Amino acid sequence: MTSSSDRIRLSFYFAALAALFSLRCGSGEDSTASGGRAGAGAREGGVGSGGGTAGGTAGAGGAAGTAGSGGSGAAGSGGSSGGTDAGASGASGTGSGGTSDRDGAVDAAREGGGATGGAGGVDGATCPFSGNITYTLARNANPTPAEQNAYALITAAMDKAIGYYNCYTDITKHENVSYVPSVATADGNINGSMRFGSNTSYMDYRTAMHEISHTLGVGQASNWGSFVMGGLFTGANANAQLGEINKTLQTPLDTQLHADASHFWPYGINQQSEVKSEADLIAHCKIVVAIRKDLGLQ
Repeated sequence: MTSSSDRIRLSFYFAALAALFSLRCGSGEDSTASGGRAGAGAREGGVGSGGGTAGGTAGAGGAAGTAGSGGSGAAGSGGSSGGTDAGASGASGTGSGGTSDRDGAVDAAREGGGATGGAGGVDGATCPFSGNITYTLARNANPTPAEQNAYALITAAMDKAIGYYNCYTDITKHENVSYVPSVATADGNINGSMRFGSNTSYMDYRTAMHEISHTLGVGQASNWGSFVMGGLFTGANANAQLGEINKTLQTPLDTQLHADASHFWPYGINQQSEVKSEADLIAHCKIVVAIRKDLGLQ
C-alpha cells in the first residue's frame, strides 16, 4: 500500500513533469517560427542569421559570399534541423572577370600575365550604338612599382577610351596593349597592337582614343594615301559627317576635313588639348566611323 506521504510526493513529481513538458513544447514552437526561418540563406550580399531550436538543432544561416564585378550575391548554406524551414540554401552570386558590361563596371582579369578589359559605359549614359572593342594589357608576372603604376594608368585610359568607342560606334576590334618604356609617346597599328611609353602624361584616355583610331585604319590602311590630296581627306562619307556635325555648331572648328600621311583633323585628337568637351569625343568617333566607310573597312 502507498502511504499518504508517498501519494503527495508522487503528485508533486507528476506535476513537475507536466510543467517541464509544457515549457519544452512552447520553446520548440517559438524556435520554428523565428529561429528556423531566420536560418534561410541570404541573397544579394546579405548574411543568413542563425537558426534556433525546434525539437532539434536548426542549421546555421548562410555566410556571406564574395561579390564579383559582374554581380553581387552571397551563398547561404543550409543546415539540417528537427524543426521546419531551417537553413534553406541561399542564392549564389558569381561575378564576371576579364570583361566589363556597358553600364560601367570594369574588372580586369589577370590571366597568364595579362589583363583583359572590355567597354565601360560613358558615365552611365544610354548608348546609341553597340560597339565591341576590347583589349588585353600585357603584364609582367612580377612588375616593378613603375610598371604597376603604368598598368593602372593605362587601364584607366583604355577603359574610358573604349567606353566612348563602344557607346558611339558599332566597331568590333581587339587591341593588344603593352607598356614599352622606350616608346617616346604612344602608338597604334592596324594589326591591333598599341604601345604606351614611359611618359605617364600620355597614359590618358584622349591619347588612347587617338591611338585606337590608328588601329582602326586612320593613317594605317593601305589605301589611306589615295584619299589624301592637297592636305585634305577627300572621302565623301567623312566629309558628309563633318558637315552634319557642323550643322549643330554655331562656330564650326573647320569646314573641311584635313589630313596628312597619318592623321586627320578636326576631331582627330592629335593633341589632348583639342578636346574641349564630351561632344568632341563623340564627334571623333563619328568621323572615324565615316573614314572607315570611305576606306572600305565597314
